[in-house]
Amino acid sequence: MPAVLTAASQLVCAHQGQLVVQASTSALTAGGAPVLVQADLLAATVAGCTNNSPGQKPCLKVTSITAGLSRTLTVSGQPVMLETAQGLTDAVPPQPVLWQVRSAGQKVLEAS
Repeated sequence: MPAVLTAASQLVCAHQGQLVVQASTSALTAGGAPVLVQADLLAATVAGCTNNSPGQKPCLKVTSITAGLSRTLTVSGQPVMLETAQGLTDAVPPQPVLWQVRSAGQKVLEAS
């Protein structure tokens, strides 16, 4: 089973910009950090995206989640996010730009 994402997780856009994610609840923690839920990722911004070529726009925020929502674990009615998470940003290259998990940041809590 995949690890649950927490405030200590590292998430990046395709251009290695860091997703800035704030945990909205501390009702459940793993490895000493609050877990991340769906709403947390949908409110995430991106810092340090290098997609700055002419005619392109860097990743500035998360626009969708395409994978990685837990089917079995929720917090305050929201599915928790798993290390299999990925989605899209608002960058403007010729194709959609993905964000993904670099590191779950903990290994004590898993879910499906």
